[in-house]
Amino acid sequence: MSAGARELESQYSVNINSAKISIAVYGKLVQGLEFKRALSSPDMEYYLERFYVEGGTSALEKPNKALWKHISYYEKKNDVNLRSLRQVAERCMGKINSVTSFDELDNSFQAAINKARQNSEKERELFLQSASKKPRSHTVTVKVYDRNPHVVVVTLLRANGQCEKCFSKAPFTRKSDNSPYLEVHHKIRLADNGDDSVENTIALCPNCHREKHYG
Repeated sequence: MSAGARELESQYSVNINSAKISIAVYGKLVQGLEFKRALSSPDMEYYLERFYVEGGTSALEKPNKALWKHISYYEKKNDVNLRSLRQVAERCMGKINSVTSFDELDNSFQAAINKARQNSEKERELFLQSASKKPRSHTVTVKVYDRNPHVVVVTLLRANGQCEKCFSKAPFTRKSDNSPYLEVHHKIRLADNGDDSVENTIALCPNCHREKHYG
């Protein structure tokens, strides 16, 4: 711990005692254990964001558990209401409970990427050095829609091998049947009560399909 604290002090001008406290709290967060030394709400939010960027929502479960234990301990001991820290914990819990579909999981990861882009080069270097090279896994509850295969076929036939957005030819053909590779996209998502119909679908090349989701 002392070596890490000294590095924070020398490279980032963090007070040595504050550095020791931060490292100790980090260890408790990783394990989901109660910690007694208090961190500010912005500092705690920063830690939780780092966990989220590294491992997604599953990486927040133990830290959030540890944070609630700390809040309970500190409020009882000092007869106070840690309102701002509770708000941090509630936002964290909201992230944990929000992923209910593959689309949302993908969006969650994309948000984490956007956060990571905002880090400085030094922050990214430190983060990569400390991060595990093996990804964590977690179970997601997924609602699956039984799509009508005839809608897919008719939409692809209508497109006739041409993207219906940029009007370029399909970039390649499928190995299975040599048909032009296009992806069928619902204009109004099924998750948003859109119809699984030919009228609500469009055949897109992979680039245009990604643009529809992330552009």
